[in-house]
Amino acid sequence: MARLKYLLDTHAFLWAATDEERLSSKAARAISTTPYEQLAISDVTPHEVGLLLHAGRISFRGAPATIFGHLLDYVTVLPITLDIAIAAPALSLPRGDQFDRMITATAKVHRLTLVT
Repeated sequence: MARLKYLLDTHAFLWAATDEERLSSKAARAISTTPYEQLAISDVTPHEVGLLLHAGRISFRGAPATIFGHLLDYVTVLPITLDIAIAAPALSLPRGDQFDRMITATAKVHRLTLVT
């Protein structure tokens, strides 16, 4: 198994898969030059995608479960561990978003560069 290098936040993951123009040039370059087996997402990302779909903030062409399921084939999904669960609430983030805290804590615990 290849060593993981980057953790993509929810929007970076979606934009990389659907609309790279919304990614910064640095983020797009990092993702496009990294083998898929070195890219990861937090396991809260699928839940956040579900909430965004349900709220009508994003959409997929075709069945969301099929499209999103296919996207998951290209990343490693990292579970929330006890270390992540304990670290996340202590993070001081500008907006205080719980998903951002869990994703950031996942990157810190796994020592991955966060692409956001």
